[in-house]
Amino acid sequence: MKVFPCEVIRAAERELFASGATTSAELMSTVVERLWQAVGREPELCALRPRRVVVYAGRGNNAGDALGLAARFRCPVTLRAVCGLHEFSPESAQQFALLAGHELSTATPEPQEGLLIIDGLLGSGATGPLREPYAALVHELNTLRAASPRSCTLAIDVPTGLNADTGEVPGEAVQADVTAVIGCVKPGMLADGAADYVGRLLCIPLPEVELPGDCTPRVADTAVLSWLPRRPYSYFKNRAGRVHIVAGNVGYVGAAQMCAEAAVAAGAGLVALYCREEVYPILAARVAPEVMVVPVRSYAEVPMEGAQALVIGPGLGRLRAADARTLHDLLMRCTVPMVVDADALNMAAEYGWALPPHCILTPHPGEMKRLFPAAAELSRAECARRYVAQHPCTLLLKGARTLVTNGAEIWYNSTGGPYMANGGQGDVLAGCIGSLVAQGLSPLRAAVLGALACGQAAALARMAAGYPRAIRATDVVQNLQSALR
Repeated sequence: MKVFPCEVIRAAERELFASGATTSAELMSTVVERLWQAVGREPELCALRPRRVVVYAGRGNNAGDALGLAARFRCPVTLRAVCGLHEFSPESAQQFALLAGHELSTATPEPQEGLLIIDGLLGSGATGPLREPYAALVHELNTLRAASPRSCTLAIDVPTGLNADTGEVPGEAVQADVTAVIGCVKPGMLADGAADYVGRLLCIPLPEVELPGDCTPRVADTAVLSWLPRRPYSYFKNRAGRVHIVAGNVGYVGAAQMCAEAAVAAGAGLVALYCREEVYPILAARVAPEVMVVPVRSYAEVPMEGAQALVIGPGLGRLRAADARTLHDLLMRCTVPMVVDADALNMAAEYGWALPPHCILTPHPGEMKRLFPAAAELSRAECARRYVAQHPCTLLLKGARTLVTNGAEIWYNSTGGPYMANGGQGDVLAGCIGSLVAQGLSPLRAAVLGALACGQAAALARMAAGYPRAIRATDVVQNLQSALR
């Protein structure tokens, strides 16, 4: 989805209405229908089956979207509005009428399990500190969310209190689990620190509102799944991509296993895992049978013939200087796209390795600071831009809003969540990206799609498990195939 300042989409909407192609009320009904469809596909929401919907509504059209969505659920609705019902905009009043027949309350809601809380207080045009009664209702919403187990807060277009253009929060703002962005993502939602208010991005397309052509940055949503080409009937394993993985060491065999099994799950035709002789018996006994485990005495023995991608780093541990030099030699003689992850990144930082431009680097923030000490003083986006300008490559910078750039384009991921805050997730991501690039995707597209697929797989796993606090990386591997459908 495209990223544009608020005024750009407002101007495009005014132009649409002036053309007579549709009215504001008709467009709102279209948005509500697409919201309902998207909620049915969103793992955070579709299995919630709320016992009650609580709508926080302002005076503007943002309230109409929230009211219209609430009317689609067959459960009681609590309405907490800043104004009397007669003060709603005409479009919002039309959506409110759809609540006829629902059990409707305006009392202060009590915390309970299974609430869907919808923030429709203010739209993307609001700026500055919140005034009353908005400030009090935002505080009430956040308190209700914190006290209600297995609830979900959905913000419409932008969380109230967050400046949609800058990401500034001059006071208290709604802490959403999911934000349904309509038409385009506003830049403030991608700002450092905004993720705790925005949560997961749910992209609601609005092609009726014509925005300017190409742009960067962009937000990756499920539309990027179309990058995976349909396989011809005559397809066979040697055409599906061969991935060579150099990973694993004593005490870190799990990283190598998860990386290799993720490459298989993401669709690679052949996956070969190269490891030192001392860990071969352990890995060979535990890794999936689809993975070819090959022992080597030296990393110089790792062949590149026939490989379409190399993944290097997960679970390598700290190597002797001589072994590190051999590993760097392998990187420099490799001519296919390479995913450089984990311990390989740390060695690159420690020894000042030069890396070829067909590398895909996947650092978390700590690894990024070791690679590029200036990162500590820069925003994530600026850090990524400067690093790639000085060291041409494809960079995937992990975080609550993972970003990918090759210098020409920058993409933000829309999937995943805090339930992925545990070990092994990066190993799975590295294997998934290696698999996708071996299947023919460009390094940039493989990194963007890999991040999206792993986040979506984690959300699917969490839904299936009844929304636990954390999802294991092995559960992500098990759901990768579903996420890539």
